[in-house]
Amino acid sequence: MKLKVLAMCIILLIALVTSGCGGASSEPAATESGQAGQPPASSEKTDEQSSGKLNTISDFSEAWNSAYNQNEAAINNYEGVIMELATPGLEFISGIQFDLLNMENKNGHFEGELMMAGWPGVMEKDGAKIKFGYDTIREEDGFSPSMKAGDRLVEDGKCDLSKGTYQTESFTERNGEKVNRSYSEFKQLKNGDMICLMTTSYSINAMQEAVLSNTCIYIKAGKDKFDFVIGIATQGPAFEKLLMLDKDDLAKDEARQMMEAAGYQIRDSGYVENGTLIVE
Repeated sequence: MKLKVLAMCIILLIALVTSGCGGASSEPAATESGQAGQPPASSEKTDEQSSGKLNTISDFSEAWNSAYNQNEAAINNYEGVIMELATPGLEFISGIQFDLLNMENKNGHFEGELMMAGWPGVMEKDGAKIKFGYDTIREEDGFSPSMKAGDRLVEDGKCDLSKGTYQTESFTERNGEKVNRSYSEFKQLKNGDMICLMTTSYSINAMQEAVLSNTCIYIKAGKDKFDFVIGIATQGPAFEKLLMLDKDDLAKDEARQMMEAAGYQIRDSGYVENGTLIVE
């Protein structure tokens, strides 16, 4: 499958989420908590409290897509297929569901059923800072053999829109052991370029055999800029996080060095030059 087809699927999923915003419902999509210890919900919108153009998780998703799409033609025209180049954008499919718990973009604590996932989620907003996540048990087997009833599903994310940072960690736990885990960091630079550093991991393969695997992906995307590095390892879900949000920038060579120091073998790296994706 070409990356362009996958991108169209992502757009369709996002459209399905946003199309539900205007639908009639006999129950609210989310409730504001009045419990002690929870931040009170403000009656004022916080558009002015977030700096720049980033006011919601959806805004951050759009910023990533805008930077990525600057080089979409070069990626789609590449003769091979490097599926990992499209993987970071998938992180926001989960994230944008939480915006629907707080349709008026107010400060406060919000809970409700996530539109696509179908299980409860929580969001807390304090100005430009947002925390979001879920911790639930899968009630039925899913469409994939890896999705088992009784699995514990967890996501823990946060973003600071004033600093242009977004990070999320998720995992599936079965019989007290993690069978998959991912950790992602995104950062928007002052010039609008976006950086992603993410790691995915599994302890079982598609045949449900015990096999440890990891993939680490670095992408820096923007106008006249697209660099990437992909590393692989066999550490499984117990991997150590690779961190970059405290850095002003992260160049391709530094990302490669970080991966190699953490035990990853570099599988692919490259860049876009003159409208052509070049794999080194």
